[in-house]
Amino acid sequence: MDRSWVEHYDEGMPKERACPDCTIYEMLVKSAEVFPKRTAISFEGTHILFSELLYEVDVLAASFSDCNIGVGTVVTICLPNIPQAVIAIYALNKIGAIANMVHPKTPAEELKHCMKQAGSECLMILDAFLPSRREAIESIEPGLVIVCKIGDYLSGIKSAAFYFSKGRKIPKIPRGPLYMYYDNLIRHGDHLRTGVLEDDYDWDSPFDDQKPEKEQTPYVRPIGPDDPAIYLHSGGTTGSPKVAIITSTNMNLPAVLGPQIVQAPDPFANPENFPKLAMVAILPLFHGFGICMCMHCMICNAITMILVPQFKPDELARIIKKEKPQLIAAVPTLYEGMLKSEKLKNMKLDFLRACFSGGDTLPMDLKKRFEEFVHARGANISLREGYGLTETLTVCAVNPAEECRAGSVGLPLPSIDMMITRPGTDEEMPIGEKGEICISGPTVMYGYLHDQEATDKAIHVHADGKRWIHSGDLGHRDEDGFFYFDQRIKRIIKVSGVPVFPTEIERIMMENEDVEIACAVAKSHPYRIHVVKAYVVLKNPDASLEVQQKVEETIRENCKAKLIPYACPVEYVFRRELPRTKIGKVDFCALQEETDRQEKEEGAVDA
Repeated sequence: MDRSWVEHYDEGMPKERACPDCTIYEMLVKSAEVFPKRTAISFEGTHILFSELLYEVDVLAASFSDCNIGVGTVVTICLPNIPQAVIAIYALNKIGAIANMVHPKTPAEELKHCMKQAGSECLMILDAFLPSRREAIESIEPGLVIVCKIGDYLSGIKSAAFYFSKGRKIPKIPRGPLYMYYDNLIRHGDHLRTGVLEDDYDWDSPFDDQKPEKEQTPYVRPIGPDDPAIYLHSGGTTGSPKVAIITSTNMNLPAVLGPQIVQAPDPFANPENFPKLAMVAILPLFHGFGICMCMHCMICNAITMILVPQFKPDELARIIKKEKPQLIAAVPTLYEGMLKSEKLKNMKLDFLRACFSGGDTLPMDLKKRFEEFVHARGANISLREGYGLTETLTVCAVNPAEECRAGSVGLPLPSIDMMITRPGTDEEMPIGEKGEICISGPTVMYGYLHDQEATDKAIHVHADGKRWIHSGDLGHRDEDGFFYFDQRIKRIIKVSGVPVFPTEIERIMMENEDVEIACAVAKSHPYRIHVVKAYVVLKNPDASLEVQQKVEETIRENCKAKLIPYACPVEYVFRRELPRTKIGKVDFCALQEETDRQEKEEGAVDA
């Protein structure tokens, strides 16, 4: 196949990269041995060194084992971006268990479903979220519920401040063998590791170097790099909810390429001279982009992850001002929030080394405005868009720093192949023609949990003998190997039988300088079956009706000039905001459901 994209890699990016024969736990061990005194986690003023992180992982793993959690046990991690989540993921991998990652605010019944679907026997949850979910949790009779507190890894002063402001209002966990506090589990693991009780010696820190240690049982790998390690909940390549089985190998390839992606040297080639770098980990760990690039990539490369538990633009701006990180990976809505932040308005941003956008299509207007914003504040960087799926740990292509092309999702990473095929077939399309984006390489998931039929639909073995995942996305590539995302295949509106693509309509609408965001959905029609309805948010949400009407008129004219008649919206609705998914994408499914519901209600009134 044509892999001309390797000629456009940044200097220092290898054309191929072997995937380490390691589990994700073993990757942490390597970093902790070479960089023991580097900060691995920064969390609200608490700094956990790599050596300390490994210690916490080992003691939690010991406690897990003592609770009969081992190879194949599924533990649901229902936590925000806090240290306990990171520690648990690596501790579970050490003993061969599986981390089932779910949103911390998952409603009770959905959490119950996620645990049943994954066969989960244990749950980790934040104390503040337990009361509303307790009844549902107990109804499935898990073996253990581990309750975490925000204060577990805060300094004494900050922990006390949190307790008196919010913590004291959180009910204590019920008595009984089902529930256990995380800090008690850590103490138990520490006792198993040292052979003494906490009361038998004094320490000022949970990471005190003076703690005694008994001789440790040598580590024996319980599972291999290609065995299931993590469950991620996905919309699937066909749109219905599924559980993607992720292995250590899936996680490791994009992670070890981290230095080349950000144009830094190999940290292990010359450890003493490897620069101190930090990444804002605001993308949630239940999402592939967050768990792989914001967590594991940082662990593998001795880069500090700054954990941000709240997925909000204001939080991102606060952390940038306080921590001055060199690296940011975020979704477009967070970058939009940065531009509006008063905190960053007059701040120098020359410390920024690389910014990446993923998880949703990056509007070209936002890319332009963001780059103008950071350039004016001393950062000579581009906002680099990438592409991926949950089923490929999200990142399989990214724009190079030295040749970042507007509108492109970038070049396939080393050892990853991408092609455009005729939808519904394995036939490769000519360069420049639109088709389905397909990916092959070490990042392709193990498969969907308990769903071989869906796995076989998503993953095809082509004539070259490789496993190719068919993404469900339409796209194309140019002659240099840069790929472009055009549209989700499943998100097509048929107007009088003619397929139209909402993403294309939205792009045209957002060319208007007054439009913040737009979304196109299907609306029923008596003879066309469907027509297009548009939801629009203006940059000035308080704009008068007269301004809205002028914007609508301009959009209509632009759509008429650039779209086929079938694709032109027949109705415009102006909103102050649009619903968002858990990672900040416009929730077009919610808008479609709202539109359908309104039509039914109107039909009932007419009847």
